[in-house]
Amino acid sequence: MYHHVSDRVLPGPYAKALTVTPAQFTKQLNFLRTNGCETVTVDTIVADVQAHALRGCEIAITFDDGYVDDVGAARALTGDVDTATLYISSGLVGATGHVTKAQLKALADEGLQIGAHTVNHVDLTTRDDAQARREIGGSRASLAAWSGTPVDSFAYPSGRYDARIERLVRGFGFRNALTTQPGPLAGAGVADLYALPRYRIERDSGSALIRRIVGAPARRGASAQELRSIARERVEGNDPALAERIGAALLDASYPEPLLKVRVLRIGDAAFVGLMLSGVKLHAHVDRDQFMADVGGMIDRAFDARPDIAEVDVWAVTPLRVQPSAPVSGDYAVPTSRTVFSAAVTRAQTQTALTRRQMLGTMYWAPSFLEEDPR
Repeated sequence: MYHHVSDRVLPGPYAKALTVTPAQFTKQLNFLRTNGCETVTVDTIVADVQAHALRGCEIAITFDDGYVDDVGAARALTGDVDTATLYISSGLVGATGHVTKAQLKALADEGLQIGAHTVNHVDLTTRDDAQARREIGGSRASLAAWSGTPVDSFAYPSGRYDARIERLVRGFGFRNALTTQPGPLAGAGVADLYALPRYRIERDSGSALIRRIVGAPARRGASAQELRSIARERVEGNDPALAERIGAALLDASYPEPLLKVRVLRIGDAAFVGLMLSGVKLHAHVDRDQFMADVGGMIDRAFDARPDIAEVDVWAVTPLRVQPSAPVSGDYAVPTSRTVFSAAVTRAQTQTALTRRQMLGTMYWAPSFLEEDPR
């Protein structure tokens, strides 16, 4: 899942994180091609999974929202094999910074799939049935008329959906719908055609994520059940089902920071999530900027898991050396780990922050944690 492919970063929430440079995109595309990966449309990969006919490394690349800076990136994919799917908010077509009707028609003529993304890029879960139908159906009708092609795939804006919205999307005849939750489509991932997974490709961390997914055969075919089984061993709190779901999503995103625990505490109608990370034995070199970007992505994915999550806390720990004779359990236990990073983010912060750093707010960093060697 891409948003912007541009050297220019626009203002707005998370703009930098969601803007991949053309050089990064080209590098990522070349990596896929070098590793024998074929990029296809969403409809194609869903059909191939259903028919058990995947052709080796098969990946669907998607672009959300219909930004004009994605036109060049999308066209870089057109050819004998490569293609992609663009999810476009029809009400923004022709607006400043977005594709025009002529560009939309040209992209469809070049073999790119056009998908619907509502009329006004709204959170459908906050709209009544009549409003949601206008957003879903209106987008499909306009895009089909302008592109001259069927519009059979849908993507939920910002990944916001529930059972009611799934039902409405299905009622308009879409073949499938995509979320913002990460995961491979093979196996159980295709069980619900209207809640399909995607990996969010972000600035600076996207190439590493792609390498981990494509370059690690052990992970490439990991099923949803396997990931949930791993996550199940790391959950705490009074809502283990939600903790397991969040844990599986984070594990599937292949962050270099090891996930130790997912704790969910439900109080009344609200849920509070705690993510414990290991500050040692990271799977790849990570500096403070990368760590902060990864933590921001984890928080986004946690909030995406369910709309009643009110706060997500993240902390990283490193082990402490303990004397052989020291107690390590009981009321007077010697601590065996220390916190080297912590951040707490409310849902309100994610909706009002202009940058990821602003979203994370005041963070605690242990002085030496992930600092570059001054030498």
